[in-house]
Amino acid sequence: MKDKKVVVIGSGIGGAGVAALLAKDGVKPIVFERNAFVGGKAGSIEHEGCLFDVGVHISARGEKGPLAQIAKKTGADVAFINKSPLLRLNYGGRDGLIYQKMTHPVSLYNIYRIVRPSIKSLLGMLRLVKLVYSTKTKKDAQPYYHIPAKSIIDKYMSDPDMQTFLDICCNLMFGISTDEASAGDFLLAFNNWITSGTTAYPKGGYGAIPNAYMKVCEDAGGELHLNETVNRIIAEDGTVKGVESDKGFYPADIIISNASVVKTLDMTGDQHFPDSYVEKARNAIDSVGGVMVKYILDAPLVEIPMTLYTPRRFSVPDLIKDLGQGRMPDDMALFIVSPTVTEPGLAPEGLHLLYGGTVTPARLDKDLSNEVMDRVENRLEKLHPGLKEHTIWKERSDADVIAAISGRGHGDAIGMAQRYDQDADKRFSPRTPLEGLYIVGADTGSFGIGTELAAQSAMETHALILEDTAGVHQAT
Repeated sequence: MKDKKVVVIGSGIGGAGVAALLAKDGVKPIVFERNAFVGGKAGSIEHEGCLFDVGVHISARGEKGPLAQIAKKTGADVAFINKSPLLRLNYGGRDGLIYQKMTHPVSLYNIYRIVRPSIKSLLGMLRLVKLVYSTKTKKDAQPYYHIPAKSIIDKYMSDPDMQTFLDICCNLMFGISTDEASAGDFLLAFNNWITSGTTAYPKGGYGAIPNAYMKVCEDAGGELHLNETVNRIIAEDGTVKGVESDKGFYPADIIISNASVVKTLDMTGDQHFPDSYVEKARNAIDSVGGVMVKYILDAPLVEIPMTLYTPRRFSVPDLIKDLGQGRMPDDMALFIVSPTVTEPGLAPEGLHLLYGGTVTPARLDKDLSNEVMDRVENRLEKLHPGLKEHTIWKERSDADVIAAISGRGHGDAIGMAQRYDQDADKRFSPRTPLEGLYIVGADTGSFGIGTELAAQSAMETHALILEDTAGVHQAT
């Protein structure tokens, strides 16, 4: 590997992670990032002395998950901070606290008290909880791939309030609802989330993770090219030859794209891939998008890291359908995060950060996006009395902002959706049909929640590259 010329396109969690892993093998990767900062959708940007995350993130497994595993393998300086109680759940106007483990007696009682499922649904709920508990590995999840999560939930219970709660949890994990999500992935991810007790926020903000990975890469002799966009991947005779950026040509033996499967096809040309591969990629479905409103406050209006606000029997699929047809719903669910509750160092003393957002289609009319953000602001003000008076700075961002940062062309929150028809063996492998070309990130991760999916992909991509390189040496 030390003699290989390796190019990585994109410094998101997947790209930065695989660059760090390869750097520990003696490779000196050249990493191209189209933005002025590392991390893409998982990056952080400084403003008014505060460090803001590009997206609204939380790590479901924290120090036990793949983000931390990459750090341990490479020596990257990544640390997580977890806090309990973790979440304030507000459902239909009733609220209460949820602790690190949802299985904590107080958490279970509060979920039951707030959601108020029917008594007759309790037995089915217990059976579903038992199934979640028993789904600890991909082998355990195997019987539940290629079917929607909702079909499993419906089998155990029909209570509409509990179904709403589980659907919102599914959207938090995957950016899609239970009627689309893979049952196998849902059970496995939900198990990891509610039993690990390590849901956490990274020390130094979310961007600290890809930055720490990139430091490992650069310390080993790798290069980071910020503000440089790769426009073309050059291939000849079934193998990669290099990349062409807006500043020149770079030869490469191995190219790793963190720019999505479809964008990688666009850069390379469909003619270099089998028709079946191209058709599968072009027809794949991504996760939903979202809008966010971010605040700098001069007073701490919350004491809990996260708040989940959900109107009673709220339907995310109906919201997406209505917005897609230009209709504005009366109310919508909000995911609210205050990073400074966990990590005060993100803002100068006396200042506090608050983010609030909701899901939308990945492409949404600008006027409708602004109307959604108006609704988000109004709801945040009702949930946090004094918000207006204590706001010293505010920023609104929609799916177009995420699309501009990611370069994917639309503002999906996560990437290729973990749907029941895109799971397990139906997901894309990091290894492509073009020799020397790999795709890393959420599109090719086999399992995980959000950024953890991209980190899992980084480890899987690294393993495949080593395997393929060893195979070439053996053949030689």
